[in-house]
Amino acid sequence: MITEEKDKTYSTIFLILSCLIVLYGFGSANNVNPIPNGSVMDYLYFLVKSYFDFIMIGYVFICLQIAGYYELKYKQDYITLSLLIISLTPISLLFIKYNNSKND
Repeated sequence: MITEEKDKTYSTIFLILSCLIVLYGFGSANNVNPIPNGSVMDYLYFLVKSYFDFIMIGYVFICLQIAGYYELKYKQDYITLSLLIISLTPISLLFIKYNNSKND
C-alpha cells in the first residue's frame, strides 16, 4: 500500500471516529439548557467562561494542523510556521474593525 493511500485511510478513519464522538456527545447531552431564555451572546460567554481550556487546546490544534498542511503543500518549515501561526493570529485579530452600523 502506498504511503499516500495509508494517510488517506487513516485520515478517513480519524474523521469518522471524530464525527461519531461528537454525535455521541450531542446525543448524551439530553438537551440540557444551561441558560434558559438566553441570547446567543449569553451562550458564547458561558462557553468561553466554562470551557476556555478546551477552546485554547482546539485553537492550538487547528494552528498546528494548518502549519502541517502548509509544510506538506509548500515545503515550509513546520516549527517556524506553527509558532508564527500561534503567535500572530491573536495579534491580527486586533486589526479587524468591527462595524456596528445598522442598515435600514
